[in-house]
Amino acid sequence: MMNFTKLNQKIILKTGVFGIFMGLATVLGWCQEYELAIWIFMGIATSIYLNSQLKEFIFTHCIVVGMTWGFDCSLIQTIFIDTYISNNPIIGYEILDITKYPRILIITIGTTSGLLSGIALYLPIILLRIIKEID
Repeated sequence: MMNFTKLNQKIILKTGVFGIFMGLATVLGWCQEYELAIWIFMGIATSIYLNSQLKEFIFTHCIVVGMTWGFDCSLIQTIFIDTYISNNPIIGYEILDITKYPRILIITIGTTSGLLSGIALYLPIILLRIIKEID
């Protein structure tokens, strides 16, 4: 069983704030065309940062950071769901067409994408460390 007290909470808080930023940005409709690019850029930057700052429990840190991103972002979207839908009509109305419970769907998608983001954060770190060992 993982002891979460061994995680570097300052690093998690510093990197986890990005989910709040993206939640606000998506609710306000600021990054519709560039959202994927922003996520990729932050993923690369965060992987580099975590690689330089952590020596142990790297995978767990990556998962916690990714889950924080996904949950924080989707929580803000669900709290301000009417604004989110009005500023993002294409995806907003798609969500409304899929389910009667858009908040549950948004949180589910957010936490799932957060988990996948955590795994995606870990992959470059492990590759960099393997390459470093080969040299």
